[in-house]
Amino acid sequence: MPSEQPPIRGSQHVRSARRRTRRYWFLRRVVYPLVVVGAIVAAIWWLGYRDSGGVSTSGARYGPVDIPAALNSPGPAIEPEEGNLAPDFVLESLNGREMRLSDLRGKAVVINFWATWCQPCRKEIPNLIEAYHKYRERGLLILGVNLQEGKSIIEPFADDFGMDFPILLDRTGSVADEYRLLGLPTTFFIDRRGVVQSRFTGPFLEKANGTNVSDAIDVSELQKRIEEILR
Repeated sequence: MPSEQPPIRGSQHVRSARRRTRRYWFLRRVVYPLVVVGAIVAAIWWLGYRDSGGVSTSGARYGPVDIPAALNSPGPAIEPEEGNLAPDFVLESLNGREMRLSDLRGKAVVINFWATWCQPCRKEIPNLIEAYHKYRERGLLILGVNLQEGKSIIEPFADDFGMDFPILLDRTGSVADEYRLLGLPTTFFIDRRGVVQSRFTGPFLEKANGTNVSDAIDVSELQKRIEEILR
């Protein structure tokens, strides 16, 4: 009987090389492009989510927006209590001047925490501007405390909306931490003595068809709370 031929090593090497080539081609032509496309889709989704404030812009829900975990203080949620002095702070304003809250005693102060990416904040800004124009001659001051955004983002936004009340820059988020924010927008109403009279998390909006959107409060409540701190 003819002797059994030993396997040809050269053929095995060729087959192995071909398999490696096919795997490389599959990774390069199929897998890698899918990974890149997936990353692009994820980035587009995230940008859209951030720009919309993390809520639907269809009108079914306008807020409030939860603050991203990275901006939240990990400490216990100890909120400034109504009836106590508002926590003091010093922040730079958009025009470069520093403002200290305690220097504003004698004025009724509304502190509104907001961000450009917060859709509910955008919705209520015109109502804040209107209230500022209506009550400032009686001693009202509205402070728009922006949460950790740069001037290059805030300035064109403020110009577009006509925000003429002081805008303060909470660059590190330390003031937001001290005030224990749970979402945006959050508004504090502080009387002439510097005492917190009330707070609200959510937007002040006009009613549509006799009803208001989820987690919002009618703009008439904004005026009512301002009247209370002007006494």
